[in-house]
Amino acid sequence: MELNNFFQSKGFKIAVLCVAIFVVLFFVFSLGVYVGTEKASFSFRWAEQYHNNFAGPSGGFFQKFEGQDFMESNGVFGKIIKVDENSIIVSGKNNIEKIISITDKTTIKKQSKDITISDLKVDDEVVIIGEANDNGQIEAKLIRVMPPMPSTQTQAKDRPHQYTESKDI
Repeated sequence: MELNNFFQSKGFKIAVLCVAIFVVLFFVFSLGVYVGTEKASFSFRWAEQYHNNFAGPSGGFFQKFEGQDFMESNGVFGKIIKVDENSIIVSGKNNIEKIISITDKTTIKKQSKDITISDLKVDDEVVIIGEANDNGQIEAKLIRVMPPMPSTQTQAKDRPHQYTESKDI
């Protein structure tokens, strides 16, 4: 019977309550450490690609970049040079190659039709809108395949009555 009295005693109940509070506090502290570690890890990876994430100059900020263009951070217009299972590589302005990550949420359009990554071909002209990730890649939200540009001879045939400037003044 003394064991029963011990479990019913006020001291035992206080000790159990203290242990339970300690376990909860330890769990909350551990969760905070885990979240802090994940945030620090993300910040470190993101900082490694800082100039890519903020569309800085292509060689980074520690150079003389007067008169140079800034990189496109959230999108690109260019020609597909490689198609993989979940990504494509696009050669954009100044032949800068961008890796485009494609997910299930990426919308791929050719004119008014929805298409898939398997329909994309090397040399397709594309416009891509997305977000830069912590690896310096663009996570595509929208990929639009552009129609091929007509050649200059075709343009001249299509517009025979185009205004031409006269040099006689």
